[in-house]
Amino acid sequence: MYFSEFNCQDSSKNQLLNLFSSSRVPHALLLSGPEGCGHLQLALSFSTLILCQSPKNNDACKECSSCKMNEKYQHPDLHFSFPIHLLKSEHSEVSDDRRKLFISTLQKEKCLGKKSWYSLMGNENKQGIIGVKESQAVIQKMILKSFMGGPKVLILWLPELMNLQAANKLLKLIEEPPEKTYFIFVTDQKNKILPTIYSRLQNISIPKMSSSEISGFLEKIFHLSASDATDLASLSNGNLNKAITEHFNTNSSELNISLFVKWMRLCYSRNIADTIDWVNELSKMGREQVKDLLIYSLEMSRKCILGNFSASTEKINDKEEKFLSKFQPFINHKNISEINGLLNDAHFHLERNANPKILMLDVSLQLYKLLRK
Repeated sequence: MYFSEFNCQDSSKNQLLNLFSSSRVPHALLLSGPEGCGHLQLALSFSTLILCQSPKNNDACKECSSCKMNEKYQHPDLHFSFPIHLLKSEHSEVSDDRRKLFISTLQKEKCLGKKSWYSLMGNENKQGIIGVKESQAVIQKMILKSFMGGPKVLILWLPELMNLQAANKLLKLIEEPPEKTYFIFVTDQKNKILPTIYSRLQNISIPKMSSSEISGFLEKIFHLSASDATDLASLSNGNLNKAITEHFNTNSSELNISLFVKWMRLCYSRNIADTIDWVNELSKMGREQVKDLLIYSLEMSRKCILGNFSASTEKINDKEEKFLSKFQPFINHKNISEINGLLNDAHFHLERNANPKILMLDVSLQLYKLLRK
């Protein structure tokens, strides 16, 4: 991907271009921001510029052999490291075992989110990890001379999922890398990166994308009509990954709507037996889907409050509008603070590997009381 293709995040893009033009590119760079802010796209564009044989003022040349190889993410000096499921039965323990799947997804969707990546690997219940064998593989790749005789770049996606043993192995390499060796870390949650790693990185914070940036990207890259791109962007809440996922899989938003509607109806009716059955079915969909539902529920709660005061100008789809028109009075000034706190706490505990069944049943029981306020 080139900077000219990613016609978004101009401020962050200019920071990277200034580093490159002034020959001040740090050997260990961190691009941090919320999921879908475009930090992975920026990392891919910046790596293309670093590896370009005839770079221009504001982009790679697009014509040299390095650029041509980077267009397919096949440059021999561009390396990737990312979390995987450690499946010893398949001898899958390092990123290179999943590189083909990772690259094919980038080529098709131009982005990647944690939930969709876990789904592609075949197990949404199991959290990915960057383990010690991955660190050993990174060291082996990055200490060798570059294949093309120029720089080497490693894009490390989601370093917050690196365990302590893996981090300790990489510390010396990150602090004292070989000449013309660059690490670009891309994180959704910089506060969860191990301090020993974070202290060695130069951070650039990437803000959430605007709806106009997302719609423009969808129009340019996926050739969507202006109206379709605008609809997807308005529903994405600043998350480019979400908008692209919706484009390729319209069922994902339908799933969240149906899950939310059924959950709220169960909670209001206080049908404990059916709620237990619902929680059991939800947990089978995977931890990331449960987290996704909690985030969606927070967004629906916010829209209920706005709707109560006739202050919402946001676009919502027909199914959401039909349900919220009747449901929004039950989320009001008396319970919104407690509901938001409950959902946020649940997401926090899921991030720390709480049992989804136990957690969601407990949340449901507390919602029974709150929705009656």
